[in-house]
Amino acid sequence: MISIVPGPGAVGEALVTHSGVDAIGFVGSSATGERIVPAMGLKRSIMEMSGNGPIVVCADADVEAAAAAATYGAYWNAGQVCCASERVIVDSSVHAEFVAACLRAADVVKLGDPRDPATTMGPLNNEPTAAKMDRHVADALERGAEVLLGGSRADGFPTELYYQYTVLDGVTTDMLVAREESFGPVLPILVADGDDEILRISDDSELGLQAAVFTQSLQRAFRYGEQLRTGSVVVNDSTDYFEGAQPFGGAAGTRTGWGRVGGLAQLRDMTDLRTVILSLS
Repeated sequence: MISIVPGPGAVGEALVTHSGVDAIGFVGSSATGERIVPAMGLKRSIMEMSGNGPIVVCADADVEAAAAAATYGAYWNAGQVCCASERVIVDSSVHAEFVAACLRAADVVKLGDPRDPATTMGPLNNEPTAAKMDRHVADALERGAEVLLGGSRADGFPTELYYQYTVLDGVTTDMLVAREESFGPVLPILVADGDDEILRISDDSELGLQAAVFTQSLQRAFRYGEQLRTGSVVVNDSTDYFEGAQPFGGAAGTRTGWGRVGGLAQLRDMTDLRTVILSLS
């Protein structure tokens, strides 16, 4: 039997702390997860929390494909996805080409009523999410980033939750938009010189859910697959890539959590291994 029990945080707290609940599976923000963990104690758990997964665009990348994937990852569900394109880290040798390709790819974004078949991006879920976008964009501009597209809430809609698809260039690692999960339709572009610096910038984050790497080199792909501090690494596709059997979750030592959602891995995380010892004497 499955029961859906909606309600405020107090309802969740009652469920998490109840003696009749043996295990907790949580998908949500790191801030909420960090409140659940001390409340639940030693119960078995899967914690899948915030992501800041980068899209890495290497010097040998298919730039048009990378731009299309990054754009999709930033506007799909208005960026309100834990594995959205929260950062793009581009090799300096292809930066100009990538930016131009991103602006072309943005033509597919049509902000509007979700019930309209022509709409490809709808509004944000609530005011706190929109306010966080405001704060992140403002912080980036104060620190020297450049708005190439969008940059604010959109006028002419029924609510103030409709946010323009936003592309920011000149983003640096000290900006909130690069350090936190924006959870909105923003594509921050950072530049790095070579693979070593890309890896350093990628791993300079408290979050580690899913990353994507665009390269035509199998050797590069395996290097990033081994060295990026994320739970999953997608090669030549969007960070929003997901399928049901994929073991999906965060890297150890990050605020993204532990355990894996999806397929057999999820069942194993929620199953006790029982040892029975028989004495036949």
